[in-house]
Amino acid sequence: MAKLIGRYYFKQTSNGNLIGEFSCNLFHKIYTESADFKEGKRSKVPFIGSYFSTWEDEGNSIMADLDIDYKYKQKITIYKLTWKLKGNLTYVGEGMLCDNILIGDYSEV
Repeated sequence: MAKLIGRYYFKQTSNGNLIGEFSCNLFHKIYTESADFKEGKRSKVPFIGSYFSTWEDEGNSIMADLDIDYKYKQKITIYKLTWKLKGNLTYVGEGMLCDNILIGDYSEV
């Protein structure tokens, strides 16, 4: 089976949660993804933090832990994203901001 490679975007709500969409090379549809801030993990920096993420995969709801941080210690605005399902690193991605929207790519680990 081919390795999953995809793209996404997230907007941040006034409450700090994320709403967005994604697609990938294995499916011919654009899906929604949302993520809620974990309690006590909120950052003053947009998008940086830990979230509970939810999306659909072929009719099944998937829940994962999503962490977003800067890719580089110098805080250059390139972001790294990791999604863990049941504690296992499953997807990794990178992103950048465009008009306050986080856009980027992701792939299977």
